Amino acid sequence: MHTLGRYCIGIAIISCALSCLMLTACNHQTAPTGPKFSGRLLLLAGENTNGADLFELSAAPTGSTYNYSLVTSGVFEAAPSPDRTQLLYTTKDEILLRDLRTGAVKPLVKGENYCLAWSPDGKRFSYKQKTTAKENAPISAAPTKLFVSDLEGKAKLIWEDPFARYGVTSPPGQSAALERAAGTFGCAQWIAPDRLIFDRLLGALPKQTPGAVVLKPNTTTLAILSDPVKLTDTDRKWSIESVCQAGTAAFVRPPDQNQPILVAKSLDSFKTLNPSPISCSDCRFLGFAAQSCVPFFIESSTATTSELFYLNPANWQRQRGTRIERVFSASAKALIKSSAKSMVVGDAPDTLLLIDTESGDLVPFFPKAADTASTAGRLMFPVPVVWIEN
Repeated sequence: MHTLGRYCIGIAIISCALSCLMLTACNHQTAPTGPKFSGRLLLLAGENTNGADLFELSAAPTGSTYNYSLVTSGVFEAAPSPDRTQLLYTTKDEILLRDLRTGAVKPLVKGENYCLAWSPDGKRFSYKQKTTAKENAPISAAPTKLFVSDLEGKAKLIWEDPFARYGVTSPPGQSAALERAAGTFGCAQWIAPDRLIFDRLLGALPKQTPGAVVLKPNTTTLAILSDPVKLTDTDRKWSIESVCQAGTAAFVRPPDQNQPILVAKSLDSFKTLNPSPISCSDCRFLGFAAQSCVPFFIESSTATTSELFYLNPANWQRQRGTRIERVFSASAKALIKSSAKSMVVGDAPDTLLLIDTESGDLVPFFPKAADTASTAGRLMFPVPVVWIEN
């Protein structure tokens, strides 16, 4: 009987304790923790006069702070491969390729290069190169050229500035800046593994050598990477905003205008291109979610809030938006996770944010101390380059 009594008392005590725990749990309000970062983030930071610093950032073991380390310095431009395993980047005198799995670095192309862009299959890339003229030589002796290269550095010339090729000379009194501007052409974008497009903003050519090919001004040029390369021009009616590497979708604008943004299902034919407008009054394209064609946009709601929304890639209809309690500058850059549930945004001068795209909650990677305005220890002018997800 005594044993049975002690047993019953024990049961009662345990039941009481469990009831108290359950009551406490029901009444306890868990504080929101915001989105959590996982994986690795490579970003550029610092003034770009002599090249920026390339950093790698990862979550610290505590989960509330972050570790970052310097990868290399003097980087002017960086572009990750479509599968995010390799990184092309430029220094003042060459293009290099970094394996993001092993850290191995391979030099590919010498010279002052920019406008890096990967082919959709990750086997080639395009770039523009500035050539150097001898002292007191005219600009026509130092054309800008567009190349395509494989990952061993074997390059093929696609196009070069017409001033050198056709012997064009400047009218009397025209400045070197105007001469250079008249012969510029845009960065190339890939629309297939063997096709890329770029704008040729030639302006009015003042003079050509006898028998030279007459070029139309202001065209969009399709380059087919056959042997030899085939170039096809159409009148420039659209400026290409972005092309999805995982599909055929693209966003375009009327030339030399900020609005409206339009969506094109395919860029196969510029002559018959008939893009559809996006329903927003003053929005800005942020980018596609990694390895998908889910496009995200942001527009200002009030002086202190923004509206984040995306389009359904099946029908390009606008989906329900999310309010974010901050506004972003025109230079803000974003990376969206493959799942499209979170994104990283870098904004000048020292803001780097992790944002939940569903709730609008945001967490700063480097929160400012409440008692100081110092920026020591934070990465200045951060530009996210590639998010290597777990």
